[in-house]
Amino acid sequence: MENLYFNLAEEEFSRSRKILLIIFAGLFFLAGSYILFANLFLGKESMHIAVSTAPFSISIVVFVILLMGSVKRKNQFFIIDNDKIEFRFGFFRPKKHSFQWTDIHELVLPHKQKKALFRFTDGSVFILDLTWLQKKKSNIIRKHIYHVAWEKNLKVEKVNFLS
Repeated sequence: MENLYFNLAEEEFSRSRKILLIIFAGLFFLAGSYILFANLFLGKESMHIAVSTAPFSISIVVFVILLMGSVKRKNQFFIIDNDKIEFRFGFFRPKKHSFQWTDIHELVLPHKQKKALFRFTDGSVFILDLTWLQKKKSNIIRKHIYHVAWEKNLKVEKVNFLS
């Protein structure tokens, strides 16, 4: 089977997506500011001052999403070849993982989730969570893992959900 390599460090929001997120966060920030200004300085007490927390919190969440999509991630990859599975990805403190196919005893693939569970010969378990990747890439990775495991005559179990 051919090797699979994805460079995940190049993932970044497009310029138009960044502009839309800035506008969206800015509008919610302005809405929260207006509620504060109207309540404190204009004397309009029809809306309580606590209502301004919702627009401010929405603008903060959108701004955090914008930062997470704009930050350059270094050295993030996913490699599957005939000898091993090796990957490093994630938003916060990505760690490099490397598993030899000879150490894997069983593979559990849920049908409705972007995950894979590896059971090793020493009894330990590792859950590979691909929810942070794009759907197309996660599907390709899961299919490739399945085909290599099938070639290696590993026990592959398919379930609906991984608990």
